Amino acid sequence: MEIEQVECGSLNIPDWHATYTLKPDLSVLAKSISQYGILSPLVVQREGVNVIDGGHRLRLVLAGDPESTVPVVWVDCGTTEAMMLHIQLNRGRGTLLAHKLSKLIKTLDRVTGMTPADFNDHFAMKFDELELLLDGSILKRRKVADHNYSRAWVPVEAPPGSTDSELARKHKVAEEIVIEKPPNPDR
Repeated sequence: MEIEQVECGSLNIPDWHATYTLKPDLSVLAKSISQYGILSPLVVQREGVNVIDGGHRLRLVLAGDPESTVPVVWVDCGTTEAMMLHIQLNRGRGTLLAHKLSKLIKTLDRVTGMTPADFNDHFAMKFDELELLLDGSILKRRKVADHNYSRAWVPVEAPPGSTDSELARKHKVAEEIVIEKPPNPDR
């Protein structure tokens, strides 16, 4: 596999991309790119220079410096194959498991002494989500209607308006809540 540096402006993000990233997650990605650069090359269809994987990374780099370059791995394939590869790569990434994430957050809290503001800054993790992960109660059965969930953890059964604002006010943690909904109604 050969990685090549390519000018951002020469790449296309096709309209068939099926991924969406919420603003808090984009801010975490932007922070990572700012701190470490692009660690994983974009996967790009050679014909048409369509980005198969890495569209969010490209958008963030373009927003910061449209004249910059990004690492690219070229794939010789048609549009149908590019679409299939896009799905395979994105479905193959998996998701975070609550109990394993809880263990990681507890370790980071113990080892680094990070404050709730630090967790929010690094991971867009609001106070009640952090509290759930630190005390392990994410694994305990809860009455959904009696708990204020962070946007990242709101179950479908949660009552309208369930957010982490009340706990943040109670614990005097600064917070700006902007509830963002994915563009497609099935999420």
